[in-house]
Amino acid sequence: MSLRKGFVVGVIVVVFASLLGPSPVVWAEDTDEPTGTEITLDLAIARPVGFASLVCGTTIFVVSFPFALVAGSSKKTADALVSAPYNFTFVRDLGEY
Repeated sequence: MSLRKGFVVGVIVVVFASLLGPSPVVWAEDTDEPTGTEITLDLAIARPVGFASLVCGTTIFVVSFPFALVAGSSKKTADALVSAPYNFTFVRDLGEY
């Protein structure tokens, strides 16, 4: 296949693929309230993953705390490894990311 023919085929595939996706009007919808599906997936998947991330992050923080203290970055390390997963898991509303 020549380079020009491959380019034309590639453009055609991209155009057809973009026509199959949702229109920009769907993306522009104002959905302030999460749907039941989003809440269910959040509760069943995102919260347990967030909790596992919190446990792992806390463990890593405890191990790395002496080094972070010497480097003067203990606050930033705690925010990244403990606070962010905690807020993701326990503070935010269900279905909101």
